[in-house]
Amino acid sequence: MENINTLIQRLDWDTPVAEKANAMKQLQDIHEDELHLLLQSLTKGHWDGAAEVIIKLGYPRIERILPGLLVWIQDINWPGAGLIADFLREIGDPVIPYIQDVFNQHSDDEEWIGWIFEGIIDHWNTNLISQIQEELIRLSTGGYSGLKSLRTLLVHRIYPKDAVELILQDKKKKTLLEIMELDASNPGIDCEALQRGFREQAKTGLNRSYIEQNEEKYLFCNRKSSLQNFLSEIEELESEVSGFN
Repeated sequence: MENINTLIQRLDWDTPVAEKANAMKQLQDIHEDELHLLLQSLTKGHWDGAAEVIIKLGYPRIERILPGLLVWIQDINWPGAGLIADFLREIGDPVIPYIQDVFNQHSDDEEWIGWIFEGIIDHWNTNLISQIQEELIRLSTGGYSGLKSLRTLLVHRIYPKDAVELILQDKKKKTLLEIMELDASNPGIDCEALQRGFREQAKTGLNRSYIEQNEEKYLFCNRKSSLQNFLSEIEELESEVSGFN
């Protein structure tokens, strides 16, 4: 087997097919102490190839890098992330403690948790879901991850339909109230006019200065937009729950 770093270099997108295939074959003999070198190795151009090597190694050989594989799907748009998500989904039970760690220690990372749901949890059976029931219940009180948790608790009949409906009604009420309070404490701010002003300033190259001058208005508009988007997600889930049998 050639030097590990040399082989990983050949996983790049631009490496000739035969040369890359040979490197991937040799990397099947990688020592477990060197597995971490495959985790989002070098540049993003190497990540797809590294993901393929990891998948070919399979479980349980890659057990020690399971936490690093979950980190890989912090953004499913990263090269190789989709492959890794599918791989983790199929591993099943051994991944659960690491997902629990993410849910318990990074509950404020809505995007990462969202990708874990979309790539893994949304495809799991009730037996697997029941093992993370406690974490799902805790997450259900939160924002976007709370909505994903509620949907999972409903689909796997951990929470009854009427309980989910009541929780959603409460979330909706609180969100509407927050929007009203936000408007009341910031009267007269026109977010559409603010954006038009930004586009005009962008033509002159002064858009950064414009943002600095209107920082408080931007904070208001961004917060209101976030709340309105969250409200839309609540209403979308409400509609789904209403048709659930």
